[in-house]
Amino acid sequence: MFPRALVVMAKEPRPGRVKTRLSPALTPTQGAALYAAFLEDLARELPRWDGSCDLWLAWADDDGDAPSLHRLFEGPFRMIRQDGATLTDRMEQIFEALFARGHRAVVMRNSDSPHLPPRLLREAFEAVEGAAGTVVLGPDLDGGYYLVGMDAPHAGVFPRTMSTASVYEQTRAGAEDRGLRVVALDEFLDVDTPDDLAAFRLEFMDRPDTAHWATRRALEALP
Repeated sequence: MFPRALVVMAKEPRPGRVKTRLSPALTPTQGAALYAAFLEDLARELPRWDGSCDLWLAWADDDGDAPSLHRLFEGPFRMIRQDGATLTDRMEQIFEALFARGHRAVVMRNSDSPHLPPRLLREAFEAVEGAAGTVVLGPDLDGGYYLVGMDAPHAGVFPRTMSTASVYEQTRAGAEDRGLRVVALDEFLDVDTPDDLAAFRLEFMDRPDTAHWATRRALEALP
């Protein structure tokens, strides 16, 4: 086991359950297909990153045991279920569980930015390991964050209501109120809204290194 743990938060890609904020630009089926492509690329690309860390998939599915996620993320990924009534509860539970397993640096990333540069993951771990009592945040462009890392399970950092335009500032304030060191990474795109998708499509389709990605095929199939 590595001291480091990188955990991907993901949902089973069911129509009407994922990427709902992309509607009506996309139908529920199109949104789910795009998200499934994100997951396919994450499952393939993350193991290629030489970050000397254990890979975890924190899965959520209200209807069962997330068969697509278990199939995609087999192999180097370990599986842990998200438990809790709210996203805040589930995030806190995941951090507590992974630190209880012996990890000393845990970085949690989203599944809505499949093209997140490995550089940001490296910087996140370096920040977490740089000083005790550290929280690292990767802000997105909508007031949230695509990544959060900790050196210990710091309780009470996350706001009770997530997915708002002020969640980044609330989380930062919650950490600072507890005397924790906060390190902010560069802003990066998190695909949640039709505007996000338009920006993502322009950026992603210009990259020659993504010609083989499932995300590219999914984008090409969209109107």
